[in-house]
Amino acid sequence: MIDPQLDTTLKHYKTAIDSLKETGAINVEQVLDVLNARNAVQVALKETTPIPTSRLKLVLDLDAELRKQAQQITKVIKTEQFAQWRESVHPSAEAWWWKLENLAPVHKWDNLDWLWKGLTVAGWTANLSLLINIATRFLSGGAGLLGASAVILPSILALLQASSELTKAGKEGFEKLLTKLNIPQHLQEEAKLGSTLLMTGFLISFWLALPSISQLYNNQGKNNYNNGKLGAAEQDYLKAISLDADNVDAHYNLGNLYEKLQEFDKAKKHYQIAVGSDVPDAFNNLARLYILDKKYPQATTLLQNGLLKAEEQNSLPKVRYDLFKNLGWVRFEQGRYNEAQATLLAAIGIANNPETAKDFRNSSSAHCILAQVMERQKQPTVLEQWQKCCQQGSTLNAEEDTWLYLAQQKLKKAGRGCENAAN
Repeated sequence: MIDPQLDTTLKHYKTAIDSLKETGAINVEQVLDVLNARNAVQVALKETTPIPTSRLKLVLDLDAELRKQAQQITKVIKTEQFAQWRESVHPSAEAWWWKLENLAPVHKWDNLDWLWKGLTVAGWTANLSLLINIATRFLSGGAGLLGASAVILPSILALLQASSELTKAGKEGFEKLLTKLNIPQHLQEEAKLGSTLLMTGFLISFWLALPSISQLYNNQGKNNYNNGKLGAAEQDYLKAISLDADNVDAHYNLGNLYEKLQEFDKAKKHYQIAVGSDVPDAFNNLARLYILDKKYPQATTLLQNGLLKAEEQNSLPKVRYDLFKNLGWVRFEQGRYNEAQATLLAAIGIANNPETAKDFRNSSSAHCILAQVMERQKQPTVLEQWQKCCQQGSTLNAEEDTWLYLAQQKLKKAGRGCENAAN
């Protein structure tokens, strides 16, 4: 006698299979209905002895149809979801229908999934490394609003992208997104790699833009320096250098700021970096600090090389004037008076050129040093140089203030007055 329970379960199983075949878009409820029906059939088969041949054939036919539908089912139910279901239901080992993801035919593109997965992991590892590099540069010394804003977006994107690979929830969420975007299952690993490479391209573009952002901070530092905001200028220059260690302009400007603050060791450090990139102004400023330290050979080398770089780069007349003037100062301190006089006259010639005179706010230094040279040589026209030193003198730095006072004393002793027009 045929067990009516077997017929009932087979009828339910066939109805569930037919529903899969007739439906254009399979849903989770239909899949669970089929699996549950197949469970019931299995229970009924175990309780029916012997199993009628007609019923056994129907079971085999329906199972074959379920296997055919495996590919369509796995488009809706992913491997991870089948695994979760098995954890909840604990089907027996022979319950193959709970492992339909293993029955779906493998797409030829899936054979390379191992490669795409490896490249994806390598990609997001590179992305995190780039992100750490960028964030470290921005956050060193305090990020500020601009720095924090610049780091937040790529940080969120990179961390979300890494989460889609590292965490279970992230993987499931990203796979749901790919499904909503109608990305076929056999192309989903490629899609993950594509998203990783897009993030890599974004971060590389951001990294390549760091020199430009560095220059923005450098320009902001110049504005703050010109407005007397030296503390803010220092932070801007430091930020510019942290974003681009090769920003020579920022190194030179920071050296200039430290010199103004009389932090000469720090100034030398940044001038030396600028000298390494052949900035004529840096040669001049570093040489001046060496002169103050009485390191005349080092200063001489810097000034001579600076003059060569200024000639090669067609630097501004003011730069060449300063180099000649300071070289004349070195020669004076070394007692090489003829060389000093020739060099100082070259500087004065640049300052007196009608085409460039407008660029000189103060050209007294060369006259002041030349007056001292001429006095050592007891030249009769020395008072003319003291007069020009006094009339054009300034108190911008310690040595110029000393020279101006000396000029005033020499002229007073000679019975002459001094109009200090450039003080």
